[in-house]
Amino acid sequence: MINAAHGGNDLGLDIRLDLSANLNPMGMPESVRAAAVASAGCWESYPDPMCRELREKLAEKLDEDRENIVCGNGADDLIYRIASALKPQRALICAPTFAEYGKALRENGCEIREHILRESEDFVLTERILGKLSVVDMVIICTPNNPTGMTVPRELMERIAAECEKNGTYLIADESFIGFTGREKELTALNYLGRNTIVLRSFTKLYAMAGLRLGYAVCGSRAAADSIASAGQYWSVSAPAQAAGIAALDEEDYVSKTVSLISEERQFLSSELSALGCKVYPSEADYILFRSSHELGEKLLAEGILIRSCKDYSGLDGSFFRTAVGLHDDNEALVCAVRRCLDG
Repeated sequence: MINAAHGGNDLGLDIRLDLSANLNPMGMPESVRAAAVASAGCWESYPDPMCRELREKLAEKLDEDRENIVCGNGADDLIYRIASALKPQRALICAPTFAEYGKALRENGCEIREHILRESEDFVLTERILGKLSVVDMVIICTPNNPTGMTVPRELMERIAAECEKNGTYLIADESFIGFTGREKELTALNYLGRNTIVLRSFTKLYAMAGLRLGYAVCGSRAAADSIASAGQYWSVSAPAQAAGIAALDEEDYVSKTVSLISEERQFLSSELSALGCKVYPSEADYILFRSSHELGEKLLAEGILIRSCKDYSGLDGSFFRTAVGLHDDNEALVCAVRRCLDG
């Protein structure tokens, strides 16, 4: 066993390279780190439970109403708060996708229906989903999807949002990885933000802030935002996380460099893994889904390299793996190790 419920070395394995978690390989921006540390002077007081300054800055950056923005202890926290606050009777999720959607919904007594993404279509979301939207109260779509890395085409997202609005169905668009695409403004569901639409974002991945935990939801209505904000713990975002988030929103050059690095290294890694006989699927995110021998994960672990086994994802099996796109030296180390594992 190389992974528990998620990526990251949560089993405390002896490794030298962790490519199982999809974090920005450039590391946390220094301004963000400095802001978190500088907030130490207020750690003896409770943090602002409303995250007023952070929400104001998000509202300005996104051109959205501050009152429709809810901040949380990572996007994962907000997934559970959404399920608790809105309490859908029936929800539609894709398969494969992030497991916490299903877990949060089940814990709130929701019946879950799966829309199967086909390997023959490279796990891309297609118009097949449109006919399933009228019989559920909520649909959750991850774009780019985890673990496939594929985005929802703009025209399809517009049609999904319109159908959900017509049917009174909540559309939850998880855009935690959209900052890596370089096409955020084109692809975001914020372009179609109706009353029933909620867009989730995370600081964790793009700004390498996993230990600080910070995410936010942009809601199409004040009522939904108030309901979600009331569902969770009162002080859900720590003072250092709020300070780090405020600083991160100014890091536009860092994001631009990240997009260029990920694009270049993703192409390199995809090409090299394909040349080794792996089946590599298209991705627009900072990770790649590929298929190889079932034993590859354990063999790489023996070399001190951890990737994400996808056998616990609905619709996948033990031959599917996800690797983060790292810095070039790390990607080369992975390719060399995969070559040794498959040759020997």
